Amino acid sequence: MDIKTHQLDLEELQKRLSAWEKQYGMTSAECEQQYFNGLLGDSQEMIRWIHDYHSYKILLKDMKPQKTVSA
Repeated sequence: MDIKTHQLDLEELQKRLSAWEKQYGMTSAECEQQYFNGLLGDSQEMIRWIHDYHSYKILLKDMKPQKTVSA
């Protein structure tokens, strides 16, 4: 994937994450923590939210410039 595709994917994920955050009144990071602590159940919507949040974090990491190590 090129950087433009990553940017478009990132924007779409941000929109979806924002909608869930407004709906549930918590950040995606808070949702992730509560989900993995067993506090939110296993509804399809929660699983989608967690999946989108993980995808978002991966895309962010992939878009960061890689540092090169010189000897």
